[in-house]
Amino acid sequence: MFSPSNLMAGKKGLIMGVANDKSLGWGIAQALSAAGAELAFTYQGEVFEK
Repeated sequence: MFSPSNLMAGKKGLIMGVANDKSLGWGIAQALSAAGAELAFTYQGEVFEK
């Protein structure tokens, strides 16, 4: 039976450009993680703010 909670089970993803917990990249990472994906991501550090 189809279940959205395991839609991405066994899949791997790379999320690039996470700036903070309010960024689009962060939201995508949370959604994919909740769907069962294994993720790696890059983020913008403090240097980006300067």
